[in-house]
Amino acid sequence: MLAYRKKGNLIHTLHPVTMLVFILSVFLLSLVFSHPAYLLGLFVAVGAVIIASDTAREWRSYMKLTLAMILLIVLINAVVGQAGSTPLFSGARVPLLRHLRVTVEGLAYGAGMGLRLLVVISVFCLYTYAVHPDKILSLLSRWMTRATLVITLATRLFPLMIGDFYRITEVQRCRGVKFEGGRWWERAGNLVPVASVLLLSSLERSLLLAESMHARGFGSGPRSYYRRELWRPRDWLVMAGVMIGAITALVAVGRGWSDYMYYPRLAAITGREVGLASVMTAMFSVPAVLAWGWKSWPWLRSKI
Repeated sequence: MLAYRKKGNLIHTLHPVTMLVFILSVFLLSLVFSHPAYLLGLFVAVGAVIIASDTAREWRSYMKLTLAMILLIVLINAVVGQAGSTPLFSGARVPLLRHLRVTVEGLAYGAGMGLRLLVVISVFCLYTYAVHPDKILSLLSRWMTRATLVITLATRLFPLMIGDFYRITEVQRCRGVKFEGGRWWERAGNLVPVASVLLLSSLERSLLLAESMHARGFGSGPRSYYRRELWRPRDWLVMAGVMIGAITALVAVGRGWSDYMYYPRLAAITGREVGLASVMTAMFSVPAVLAWGWKSWPWLRSKI
């Protein structure tokens, strides 16, 4: 709830079930596939959806950290995993290793696993910035009422406490209290009144929340719904694309085309595999295509 910001695009108006199915499908397929063509296709599809949801700036910060991790993965795998029949470099002895030997296959395997990591991180970025957390909890509340209430209160606690902390410290600064500079025990002592006020405000909020729940009759009977999420044509189109893409991926898995041999020599990538990967990418990119059309053509927005 600290990260999610509702924006005026189609991705943010999709039904939460639609977004969950899309995200779970891409996440599970990224774990199943080891072929770089399919992983690249999933990454392109998720990236297109993220850009269409106007969260490219947040995604860029995720990618910077992930690319640094991928570089580390490639270097470690190239140095430690010395298998492969196409050496690039062979040098002197290295501690804990017989000798330094870097192969094309080792670098390719590290890059392939790094591509999988890119897909996984991108999926979680999409979930964080494009799926409303309250809508997901609202879905769960139909089956787990009390557990969902606890989760909602816990997730609401941190943003509210952070907001209260900023307000209290601003009031203290107006009174002349300095939180920067000085020795650490002086700064810690200045935070003690802030903590006491923060505790008091949290207790008052809990009492108000309990009174509100009692007035609304919480636990006295079946739950009523103030708002229900509508299932629109856009959701059917996105679900159709996800289903076709998932079926294409399952065909590739069933035929054994989802695996890729990195060792002892890199396997060739055939046109059949690239074709299936292209179809899968196109189907998982349906939300992005609809979002761009929804933004450009008002008649399409009125239809879906």
